Amino acid sequence: MKNKTSGQEIWYYNDGRYEKEAIVAEGWMRFLYENPLGKATLLSLVKRKAASRLYGAYCRTERSVRMVPEFIEQNQIDMTGCTGDYKNFAEFFSREKAGISFPDRPELLGSPCEGLALAHTGIDTQRLIAAKGAHYSLAQLLGSSALAKTYEGGTMMAVRLTPANYHRAHFFDDGMIKATRVIDGDLYSVSPLALGKVARLYCQNKRAVTLFASQNFGGVALVEVGATFVGSIVHSFDVGDKVSRGQQMSYFLPGGSLLLMFFRRGVFTPNETLLEQTLAGYETKVQVGQLLGGRT
Repeated sequence: MKNKTSGQEIWYYNDGRYEKEAIVAEGWMRFLYENPLGKATLLSLVKRKAASRLYGAYCRTERSVRMVPEFIEQNQIDMTGCTGDYKNFAEFFSREKAGISFPDRPELLGSPCEGLALAHTGIDTQRLIAAKGAHYSLAQLLGSSALAKTYEGGTMMAVRLTPANYHRAHFFDDGMIKATRVIDGDLYSVSPLALGKVARLYCQNKRAVTLFASQNFGGVALVEVGATFVGSIVHSFDVGDKVSRGQQMSYFLPGGSLLLMFFRRGVFTPNETLLEQTLAGYETKVQVGQLLGGRT
């Protein structure tokens, strides 16, 4: 995933201005991915998922609820629409949010989740961009060469969820769930700090691949990528379900994560701001339901 940096800082675009990303546990992250000793620790803990399991277990204890007020304050989280009544940190992290709305016009597509977005059109499925100088193939990501070919020349949208984001995803359109499967893997971070350090990171991490027959955007492949401290991707649907725009799709348990969306050629066009910022090397901050583009 391409990002503009100033020294070791990471910047993103937000409503007409550029902001520095506040990286949760930044010192620990830099130790793991930039320090030789940390890289050795990374292989033994992250790849074996030991750290994620221990952290997840703690976040489900009542004791962990004490982390919530400080986490909200440090990350300036807007709790509008949230109850604020949580038994532990895991409940807070996967909190529900009321008042979410999507574009009324069927040809417009709202973001399924909150996070930092990138848009790529005319994609080469053999060389999808992950980070500067790093690429991966869609066949490796989806686990199917035949399926990957159907998206050649299409559009890819990526929304990276930081630990501070709202971690529920919603359907951007009416449609039907055609298939879904989980591909087991590692739990590397999906932060820009890690993307340039781990080859084919998306294809190594645990992920869920869902084929969504969208009423207005055709056959869409949705890929939810787990990350460090995200051992579970919980779906709110079953194969064969008919779903509605704005309906909850899934939620992640504690940690950062990533949602990738693949549209076939000639179906979806991202808005100009997203495309311009992606070409300039910046992610764009988006809210759930915020307009990402429309039907071509």
